[in-house]
Amino acid sequence: MTNKIIFLLAALIASAEVAAQSDPVFNQYQFNQSMFNAAYVGTFNVFNATLMSRAQWSGIKGSPITTTFNATTSFLNDQLGAGLVVVNDRLGISNNSDIQAALSYKIKLLHSQLSFGMQAGVVNYRYDYNNLDLETADQLLTQQQRPNFVKPTVGAGMFYRADKYYIGISVPRLLEVTVQDGGTSNTIYKRQLYISAGTIIDRFQGIKLKTTALVMLQSGTQSYIDIGASVLLAEMAWIGVSTRNFQSFGANAMLEVSNKFRIGYYYELPSNSLRGSTFGTNELLLSADLEMFKTQRALRRYF
Repeated sequence: MTNKIIFLLAALIASAEVAAQSDPVFNQYQFNQSMFNAAYVGTFNVFNATLMSRAQWSGIKGSPITTTFNATTSFLNDQLGAGLVVVNDRLGISNNSDIQAALSYKIKLLHSQLSFGMQAGVVNYRYDYNNLDLETADQLLTQQQRPNFVKPTVGAGMFYRADKYYIGISVPRLLEVTVQDGGTSNTIYKRQLYISAGTIIDRFQGIKLKTTALVMLQSGTQSYIDIGASVLLAEMAWIGVSTRNFQSFGANAMLEVSNKFRIGYYYELPSNSLRGSTFGTNELLLSADLEMFKTQRALRRYF
């Protein structure tokens, strides 16, 4: 039975068309992978709440600002996981909101765990031409053209983890989101394939090295690979660097308290084409692991 479930879900994910427009990107995704993989929710036997905010290309009017809130938990003796993901993504005159619920089923293996997840929800796409700076006012444009659409969205994923490494594969949007905008068809979100992996190297006394990679595949030029490395000092502070497609580079720092609370900051340097016109990208993370049920334990985790 388990082999059939694995085969069916893998076939579903593999058959998804990889296409053009990408979801919002975060650098500090290692502790918050439920954003793009439903199988990650409840993967640890604890209740987690995470708030992340990313301001890209600070200093440029209308630049992307993305905020996400996740709440996940394990239940039923750690066999199931459930989560809620809320995302708001603003860019120029567009303002997209996304709310999804996720459910995962976990199979305990020897010193490891395999999870399968499904997610479903709605995405609200809207924009307002009143936010445009027009040299000549156009009342027809600014007053009548205010598209506001609500569309369903579903996704699926798998996540395998051991004590010191993990690998995940997911398609967070199995349904393409297409809207009619002024008589033309516009595809807002298309299917993408995410592959994540990471490992902990524990060979130095008092220091742990973590390497991570996140690959998002789609047709065209929107695919990317995010590669990062960070060190854990005294089991309290993470310090690391990362690059996306070897075109943008950044540094991050995170402080952990009692295995329960995390506060992280990431700064990404502006690209060559934007240098001088932007202050780069800033990203903030606040996260808490709480023992909401008697069987839950907030233990040391590295991802």
